[in-house]
Amino acid sequence: MNFDEIRSILEARKKPALHLKPTGASQGFSKFGGVPDVPADFAWPNWNDASLSFLAQIDMADISDHDVLLEQPKAGRLYFFYDQEQSTWGFDPADRDSWRVVYAPAGVPVATMLPPKDVAEEAIYDECRIGFHPITTYPSFEDLKFDLMAVPDDVWDEVDEYRRKNFAAAAFHQIGGWPDPVQNGEMEVQCQLAANGFYLGDSKPIDDPKIGPLLETADDWQLLLQIDTDDDLGMMWGDCGLLYFWVRKTDLAQLDFSDVWMILQCS
Repeated sequence: MNFDEIRSILEARKKPALHLKPTGASQGFSKFGGVPDVPADFAWPNWNDASLSFLAQIDMADISDHDVLLEQPKAGRLYFFYDQEQSTWGFDPADRDSWRVVYAPAGVPVATMLPPKDVAEEAIYDECRIGFHPITTYPSFEDLKFDLMAVPDDVWDEVDEYRRKNFAAAAFHQIGGWPDPVQNGEMEVQCQLAANGFYLGDSKPIDDPKIGPLLETADDWQLLLQIDTDDDLGMMWGDCGLLYFWVRKTDLAQLDFSDVWMILQCS
């Protein structure tokens, strides 16, 4: 296949997203890092008797003019946390709760909450207020289910550059749209299977009659937030990897973030 053929396919399957970029401002709710601004009754999430690290907080009102998530709430606040040891990657059902997404309704007063004493200094990331910029995102080769051997290397590189053109030189922080995978696409399938109790950490085939019905509804998952490795924030995921938080559309419509699934991929 040549570049023009693949570009036509990409354009036919493009999805809108929001690119999260630093504003340089000192005020505003939505941000990466620092310490969270939370309601008075907020309980800091923990896992295996250790506090999680705070990653980001998003005011959904800041993105209410951009429909980049199906069943997107127009108000409320989201808080993102992850295991400060980065010991989980999302392929094991036992990884559940090593990350957390917490929802707080709009209109509730918030105040700064210092992290618990067991959160290591290196797991407190540099604070950065963020703005939201509409972009177009494109599926990966894996999501397109291309035969990679049939695509010449120079075409592959050209398509890869085209897919990522809207990010320019900035980090790939993103809400909604197609993810930018480091290792493999079809993360919706991984979320669906791991969240339903199937271990995916080896190459053994899964022989279970439950698989078929689960795969039929895997497309209910959508990318909620993608967080890139970012030196400016002091964030490094594995070896220059990314975190991908996924949510079911049905859960998002009900403001239920208890079953959000996270995947870490790195080179």
